[in-house]
Amino acid sequence: MTEKKAVFFDVDGTLFLQGNPVPESTVAAIHKLRENGHLAFVCSGRSRIMIPKKEILSVGFDGVIAACGMYASFGERILFDEEMTTEQLTDILPVLKDTDTMYILEGTEYIYYDERTIRYAIDDWYVRSIREMVSERFCVVPERVEDIHANKISIQVPKSRMGEVTEQAKRHYQILLHEENIAEIIPHGFSKAGGIRRVCEMLGISQKNTIAVGDSINDVDMLEYAEIGIVMGNGTQIAKKNADYITTDINDDGIWNAMKHFGLI
Repeated sequence: MTEKKAVFFDVDGTLFLQGNPVPESTVAAIHKLRENGHLAFVCSGRSRIMIPKKEILSVGFDGVIAACGMYASFGERILFDEEMTTEQLTDILPVLKDTDTMYILEGTEYIYYDERTIRYAIDDWYVRSIREMVSERFCVVPERVEDIHANKISIQVPKSRMGEVTEQAKRHYQILLHEENIAEIIPHGFSKAGGIRRVCEMLGISQKNTIAVGDSINDVDMLEYAEIGIVMGNGTQIAKKNADYITTDINDDGIWNAMKHFGLI
């Protein structure tokens, strides 16, 4: 009998591709995984409000880690929900505004945008998905920094000014670069791996019983932390370099095949 495991799944590129449903084999694998006594968690860079209920949460998970480890829940219980401090926001917002950076402040209940720069990302899939999913909670950045309740920041910077943003962010933040001018800004000390570690400590789960499944750069830390790191066949090269096992593509039964390979289903 396989010892009880906790499996942490990234969302985009792992559980589903934007605009497409979760593959039937993935749904079946997660159901079977839990039937066999293992725990299944969402572990996403997205803030909690941006994890789709219909497409993702309705599949059925034991818990959610969101915003790169700044939020976590288990069942109906919120385990923790950390927000950027006034000091952190006061330090970074001026440079984002001065460099004409399109920025999205992502929180558990609300997402905030700058009216002046949001037009720069009018065709961006993530901004479109925010408008579709939570339009009533997509708000203009409050004038008072104290009124902002956000976990992290997503940015799209004019390429010639990325250095300015990176330099200013060093004091309080780490930057996860997805493309040369598109990145996530996360407070120091938080990550998907940190979220997994904290959840496991709170729930009494041993690290040796953890498995992480992802596909891109913001999954690398959790792939390294978990006892087993699995990368999708459609994953990036940097993710694959940090994998213990590379499964098939998301649409080629990747999750099912990985869970089967490790004897969880």
